[in-house]
Amino acid sequence: MSGRAIWCVMCVMACAGGGGGQPDVGQPDAVEAWTSSFTPGVEKRGQFLVVRLKGTPYEMGVQHATFLREQLLEGVQYIEGSELGLLEQVADQWGFTEEAMAQSYPAVADECRGMADVLADKGWTFKRCILLAYGDVILEWVKSGKLSESACSQFVVTRGATADRGMLHGRNLDWDRIEFMVKYPTLLVRHPADRIPYVVVGFPGCVAPYSGMNAAGLSGATNEADSRDDIDRVGRSHPQMLSEVLSTARSLAEAKALIAAADHMTATIMVLADGRSDEAAVFEMTANHRSVRELSKDGVVFATNHFIGEETAPHGYVSSPTASTYSRFERLSELLSPASPLYGTLDPASAVGILRDHHNPLTGEDAPPDAFDNYGTIANNGCIYSIVFAPKQRVMWVAAGEPPVPLHKYVGFSLDELLGLPGAKAPEPAELP
Repeated sequence: MSGRAIWCVMCVMACAGGGGGQPDVGQPDAVEAWTSSFTPGVEKRGQFLVVRLKGTPYEMGVQHATFLREQLLEGVQYIEGSELGLLEQVADQWGFTEEAMAQSYPAVADECRGMADVLADKGWTFKRCILLAYGDVILEWVKSGKLSESACSQFVVTRGATADRGMLHGRNLDWDRIEFMVKYPTLLVRHPADRIPYVVVGFPGCVAPYSGMNAAGLSGATNEADSRDDIDRVGRSHPQMLSEVLSTARSLAEAKALIAAADHMTATIMVLADGRSDEAAVFEMTANHRSVRELSKDGVVFATNHFIGEETAPHGYVSSPTASTYSRFERLSELLSPASPLYGTLDPASAVGILRDHHNPLTGEDAPPDAFDNYGTIANNGCIYSIVFAPKQRVMWVAAGEPPVPLHKYVGFSLDELLGLPGAKAPEPAELP
């Protein structure tokens, strides 16, 4: 570890206090001085690693690599022994390395620099870190013209759809079985200097998140998508963009403005839920086209992996009318319709029930509950993380670990408690069996 890196850890840990609470989420115009009161460090809660990071992005990178040293060294071995090890070769051959370094958000690049100052000599280099954080762009170009049958399902319900008229945001992150992610489910709690504290559900080394929630009561996650004709190589990575949203946006309106102002490169779907304003939206994005789908009048919005917005649908790319994204979308439509028995009764437990659903409405068949991947069903399509956010209360319930993940218990976490705030309320219930 460099002398600068050691100094950063000592300085931030010495100044780790802060006291105070979060601004009143009922007063969106209040002056917002976001606070936390934790000492950076790592703890184990059941199967989860909980990592707390604070300071400048560089300082958080130093902490990240210091606290998760052993896991990151194992990650280096995993990368070098798997197909991920080809990422750097492809990036160099296709010119992505320089683009990743130039076009990553400064906060992401600085956290990677901090990590590299601790572990570069052990294989966790700046180049490796930044390319993994830029991987969505690289992989979309590599697979260009070849469908990946992307997965992931999300829904947001509120108002008349829920039992208490509160907001819930459900999310299944579907992927290939990546042993490192299965082994080390991790909550990364970040309080970047002069920005909003937030938590990411990820893994050691995750600097570009796929799912998270901030202290302003905004939850967000991304679903991969494919475009037939509209990707380019100038702009921003969408997982990195989600990190920027979580660390800067106090509302859905501010997130919309950030997304609208950004230069985009690839095809992605981002779902954001604002517990403060009781608003939510699905953002469908390609390099040059955007569609925004708001909550319906019934208080429901959902997404899988294809575009349906007017501007983006012509540029989407799905293999067939029976593709998994269509069956999962249709099933969410059935379960969340006002005609459904669930409508008006939804609570965290029934939201989990939706994330565990294994019926394919296009074939009329049920997948085995413990199946993994390629069944065209919400729960069985390769889920490796499953989450229910209650963004207004700043709590969430997370299932992770060995597949089938949705069959595990969902463990409750309070962001206020993770930030060390006095009087933080525990999730109710503490877990969802």
